[in-house]
Amino acid sequence: MLVEQVMNQDGTDERPQSNAAIRRYVEIALLALVGGWAYFANLHLSLLEGSEGLYAGIAGEMGRRREFFDLTYHDVPYFNKPPLFFWLLNLSTSIWGDHEVALRLPGSLAAVGTIVLTYVLGARLVSPTAGFWAALVVATSHVFLWYGRRVLFDSTLTFLVTLALFAWIQVQLLGRNSRWYLLAFVSMALGAMLKEMHGFFLPLLVMALYAAIQRDTRMLKDRYFWAGLAVAVAMMGAYAQMLGPGYQHHFRIGKAIESTWNTGFIGKAGPATDGHPLYWYLGMMWADFFPWCAVLPSALLLLWAQRPFRAHPTELLLLVWVLGLFTAFSLATLKREPYLTTIVPGIGLMIGYYYHRVLASAEDSAAMTPLLRMLLGVLAVTFAAGMFFGAAPLRRRWLVSTAVVSPMFIVTIVSLAGLLLYAVLRSRVRLALGMVGALAIAYVVLVVNYVFPAIDQAASPRKAVEEIKTLALGTQPALFMYIPGWPKNEDALYYLKRDNVVPDLPSQDAVREAVRTHGTIRVVTEEQHAAALQAQAGLVVGKLQEFRQPGRKHLFLLSVQEQTSAPVL
Repeated sequence: MLVEQVMNQDGTDERPQSNAAIRRYVEIALLALVGGWAYFANLHLSLLEGSEGLYAGIAGEMGRRREFFDLTYHDVPYFNKPPLFFWLLNLSTSIWGDHEVALRLPGSLAAVGTIVLTYVLGARLVSPTAGFWAALVVATSHVFLWYGRRVLFDSTLTFLVTLALFAWIQVQLLGRNSRWYLLAFVSMALGAMLKEMHGFFLPLLVMALYAAIQRDTRMLKDRYFWAGLAVAVAMMGAYAQMLGPGYQHHFRIGKAIESTWNTGFIGKAGPATDGHPLYWYLGMMWADFFPWCAVLPSALLLLWAQRPFRAHPTELLLLVWVLGLFTAFSLATLKREPYLTTIVPGIGLMIGYYYHRVLASAEDSAAMTPLLRMLLGVLAVTFAAGMFFGAAPLRRRWLVSTAVVSPMFIVTIVSLAGLLLYAVLRSRVRLALGMVGALAIAYVVLVVNYVFPAIDQAASPRKAVEEIKTLALGTQPALFMYIPGWPKNEDALYYLKRDNVVPDLPSQDAVREAVRTHGTIRVVTEEQHAAALQAQAGLVVGKLQEFRQPGRKHLFLLSVQEQTSAPVL
C-alpha cells in the first residue's frame, strides 16, 4: 500500500508538469504563427509612406555606385544617418534581389528577434506565462506591427537595444557569467553605428538608473564590464574613422545631446523641431499600444505598488525600462511615432508580469478594478465600432474607397468584442484578459491581410510607376522624369530610378533643351514642379493624367511644348 501510494503521488506530480510542458509548447507554436504572420506575410506589397522609398533609394544608389562609405540620395550627399543600416539593405538585396521583400527582410527578422528575446526574458525573470504574454504584446502592438516590418531603422534599433539589456540582465539579475557584458556593449555599439549615439545611450540609461536606485556598483567593479566598454569604444571609433567628415557628428557626444534636446541635424532646413509638445507621446499611447493600452495602466499601477522597489528587482527593472525611456523620448525635441518601438519590449514585459500575477490569483474577480473594467469596456466598443466606421480614416489618409474587411471577419471581430464586454460585465477577469489576446491576434490579421492590401490597391506608388513605364514604351512623344531636388513622393522615385526606364531631366533648362530637341515631350513630375513648369514663359504645359497618392504626393503626366508666336496681321 505504501509503494502504491508513492507511485500514485509520483504520477500526480508528473501530470501538472506534463500539462505545463504541453501548454508551453502550444504557446511557443502560437507565438511562432502570430510572429511569422505579422512580420513575413504580404511583404511584397508596394513601399509605403515616404521613408521606405527614401532608404531603399539610398541603398540602391550605394549599390549602383559601389560606394559604401559616402551615401547619396538623388545624387546629393546624404549625411543624416550612418551607413550600417544601408549595408544591411544592400546585403539583403544582393542575395534576394532588389524588391520589396528583400528590402523589408532585415526589419522583419529584427522584429522576430525582439519577440524571441522578450519571451526568454519574461520566462526567466517571471514565468513562462509572463514570457508568452510579453512576447504576444510585442508581436501585436500597433506601433510595432505598423513600423516593425517596414524599411526603417527602428525595428533593428529596438532589437539591438533589447539585446543589450537582455545580456546585461543575465549578469545583473540572473547571476550569469559576467562575460555577458561583452555582448551588451557590442550590441550598444552596433546601435550607435546604426542610428547615432542614442543607440548606445538608451540601454545605458536603463542600466544606470537601475544601478543608482539599487545602489548596486557590482558592474563597475567587474573587469568584463570595462572590457566591454573598451570594445564598444574601439568599434565605434574604427567605424567613425572609416566614414567621411560629413558623418563624424553622429559619434560626438556634444552633437548627440544637441541633436536630441536642441536643434538636431536635419541639414540646411535648420532646427529639428516638429511642434509636438512635451506630453505628445502620452497622447499617442492609446493608438500606438492598441489594443494592450487597455491593460497597460493596471500593469503600471501593479508594478508601482511593489514598494520598496529595492526589494523587488524585477519590478524595478520593468519600471525603469519603460518610464526611463519614455521620459527621455518625451524630453527630446524631435518626436516621431516610430521611436516608441524601442519601449515596446519593456511594455510587453510589464503586461506579461501583470498577466502572470492575475492568472495566478485564486480569485477570478479580484483584479477587475474599476479602471480595468472601464478601459476593457472601451476597448470592446472600439473594436466593434471600428468594424463599421474604421473605413473613414483609411479613406481620408490612404484614399481607400472600397470595402476593406470581409463580412465573415466583421462577424468574428464583433463576436470577440461581445465576449470581452460580457466578461467585463460579469467581472470575469481571466476571460477578459484572454479576449484581449484574441482580439490582438485578430488585429494582426486585420492589418496584414486587409488594411495593407487595401492601401496597396488604392494608391500604390509601384502601380502608378508601372503605368508610367507602360507609357514609356510608346515612341512618341518622348517621356521624361522631372523631379529635381528632394522629392515629396520618395516611394515613387525609388521605383522610377530602380529600373531606369524613364530618363531624368535634372533642371528646367534640361526640360527646355528636351523640348527643343523633340518638339513635344511628356513629363512625369510632382505637383510643385508641375506648377513651376506651367509658370515658365515660352512653354505650353497641359495635364494629361494624374496619379493620386496619399499625403498629396500625387504624380502628374504633363505635355510640354514650346509656345508659338501668333502671326502679325
